[in-house]
Amino acid sequence: MPELHSIVIHCRDPYLLAPFWSVVTGLPVVPEDEAKLADRSLAPGESVLLRDPHRHRPDVWISPVPDLPAPGRIHLDLVGDAEERADVLEAGATVVRELPGWTVLADPEGNEFCLLPHRP
Repeated sequence: MPELHSIVIHCRDPYLLAPFWSVVTGLPVVPEDEAKLADRSLAPGESVLLRDPHRHRPDVWISPVPDLPAPGRIHLDLVGDAEERADVLEAGATVVRELPGWTVLADPEGNEFCLLPHRP
């Protein structure tokens, strides 16, 4: 089955939520994003990455959106190959859209998640 790659939390204000989720998850903000948070220099729509380089755990992305999405504020990013994708579809997922590098899927209730290829 696919493995959990990252969790994305949609928000209105990444300057507020990135530090909050960093504390809650115990995952530090990556240094490049920490500097941007400190001087409030994120580009419009730029996400903030929470990652602990010393532990194998899912990354957390804090991603600003103009309007919070109807399917939910949090979705999962999974990593899987073609066989695992077929298993997910067989379990009841539907393809929402194909993008370069990943596929957006929805569970049977419409909650969206992404399936990415394995990294080399």
